[in-house]
Amino acid sequence: MKLIILSLLFSFSLYAHEAKLEDIEVIEHESTQGLVDFVPSVTKIQGHELAKKRQTSIGDTLGTEAGVQSTNFGPSSSRPVIRGLDGDRIRVLQNSLGTLDASTTSVDHAIPVDTLTIDQMEIVRGPMSLLYGSSAVGGVVNLLTNRIHYEYEEGFFSKFLVQGETVNNGLSSAAHLNYGANKWMFHIDGSTRNLQDQKQYGSKPRLENSFNRQDNVAGAVSRIFDRGYVGVSFNHFNTLYGSVAHDDVKIDMTQNRYELHGEYRPESGVIRKYKIKSAQSEYNHKEIEEHEAGHHGGGSHAHSHVGTIFENKGNETRLEAHNKSKNWDGVTGLHTQIFKFSAEGEEAFVPSTDTQKVSLFTFQQLSVGKNAYRLGARLESSEIDKKSSTDFPGSEEKTYMGYNASIGHCYDFSKNNTLETSFSYTERTPNAQELFADGDHIATNANEKGDAGLKKEKAYAVEVTHKLVAKKWQLTSSVYTQIFKDYINLKNLGTVNPEDFVEYGYQQTDALFYGFELDSRYQLAEVSKGSLILINKFDYVRAKDTDADVNLDRISPMRFTAGLEYVSDKWTGDIESMYVFRQSEKGPNESYTDDYILTNVGYTYHIVGETSSLDLFVRVRNIFDVEARNHVSFLKEQAPLPGRNFILGAQFQF
Repeated sequence: MKLIILSLLFSFSLYAHEAKLEDIEVIEHESTQGLVDFVPSVTKIQGHELAKKRQTSIGDTLGTEAGVQSTNFGPSSSRPVIRGLDGDRIRVLQNSLGTLDASTTSVDHAIPVDTLTIDQMEIVRGPMSLLYGSSAVGGVVNLLTNRIHYEYEEGFFSKFLVQGETVNNGLSSAAHLNYGANKWMFHIDGSTRNLQDQKQYGSKPRLENSFNRQDNVAGAVSRIFDRGYVGVSFNHFNTLYGSVAHDDVKIDMTQNRYELHGEYRPESGVIRKYKIKSAQSEYNHKEIEEHEAGHHGGGSHAHSHVGTIFENKGNETRLEAHNKSKNWDGVTGLHTQIFKFSAEGEEAFVPSTDTQKVSLFTFQQLSVGKNAYRLGARLESSEIDKKSSTDFPGSEEKTYMGYNASIGHCYDFSKNNTLETSFSYTERTPNAQELFADGDHIATNANEKGDAGLKKEKAYAVEVTHKLVAKKWQLTSSVYTQIFKDYINLKNLGTVNPEDFVEYGYQQTDALFYGFELDSRYQLAEVSKGSLILINKFDYVRAKDTDADVNLDRISPMRFTAGLEYVSDKWTGDIESMYVFRQSEKGPNESYTDDYILTNVGYTYHIVGETSSLDLFVRVRNIFDVEARNHVSFLKEQAPLPGRNFILGAQFQF
């Protein structure tokens, strides 16, 4: 039955006829608050599309996008993987500034942002080191909350959301409140989640220790001027969730985050606007172990013990000048990242460090007729200071100077039909974990050993992208390759230490990544005052250690998605199937993963009034309850993807 559905959807893509495509939110140009508008390859997910994809973690929410996978380390702590690159090579931003957490340190560390409070998600595939730092060598994910308003809206407007789901007997809710008066904008939002252990496929028992309890509250105020705005926000995020790798470990995470945004637009001149964005964060999480302990009355009780405390206190600030003239468009800026990271406790496998990064960057575009020429450069100074402690004796300081450059060309066949070519050179400096890790990493059952002698990681990337945006069709396809010199690889050494942890070491090698992506939407017909739309996605990525001539670990197999969506004023319905091929191109110490098909269906009924609207929605994920194991995940043997999940909810706006 599953193969029949997939075959039918694919056959529609082969015989689709011309029709008109309208009112579709897929890929569009940048708004004032997000990534700069002339950056290529920006995909936006918002509105109905975001509501359809939204899950607990950022990685799982984006994991079906072309070229994007998820680490799938349980339902709470999954990060995005872009074109085979993850961890410190993918920058996850909140309102264009780093999340300032510990999520790149370990796959069991969640990103402290609730997807229920996100208004828009942006994805940039490929190197973005020029604008967002050396750790954006693989791409950027930007999470927009729109707490700080940059435009004035009179009066009160709000949004409320509640949903329940069966896969974890979960209940989630969120509220967004906004008020504008006398050029002042006020905002409050909050969200809660109460999710139990996650259901697995078939009659398997629930995934042990996969619960999540979460609370989030934020407030902001903005002052809107004729030629700009200034605003501040505060966000308190707290979550308690289980670490799926160990039945007796849970993580208690808290972040307090302050943001300042400002913009000034001069009346005339080459500089069209000046922008400042700054975030200050106080982050910590405790890794708590629970053990059964006896007591005098006979029987037992649970005993909690804090094994490790992670803290990250820091600031990230961007100052930008956006220039625009007849043919020139660009941005030049100063970017600083300063944070103090510490890990203390019996299971700390990385030392405490202070990190400072200061960068100057520019990205410019010259338009001449049907051609646009792009040129960018970045200079980044990094200093990492290791602090001496009982577990990590001896202090050490590492300094690096990183250089990044890119050139590109865009040719317009017509206004909405373009061919883009880009070449980039990037340098990524080793992070503190790669340099100084030394100990057992409980979450991944690994013993990690850093190397203080690591050099900068250098990469050359080439990408060709074709974009078509027409009344009947929206299509983006890309072919790319990225060649790494001194790629820093966490290599499975194939040995086990006396404590029964698999030994891994950070080693440098040469590596090659290449692949192809396609993402398209095509309107098949107009039916009953609505539009019937075909969805197709495809991605393929290969990654090799070219020194040893072996495949790199945890690289996603080829995937193909086909779907149909019907959109009208009163209701929206969709069905989508993703076929994930068997991964036979595995690393030397990896296991194979079998192919599978995941099918999702959804229905939303719209009730629209003069000043309000109500959306009632139901969605079923993995409708056939199949066994699916993500090759990218450290836990693919232990934790399969979720079983069948019914989601029922409502969203009210006025």
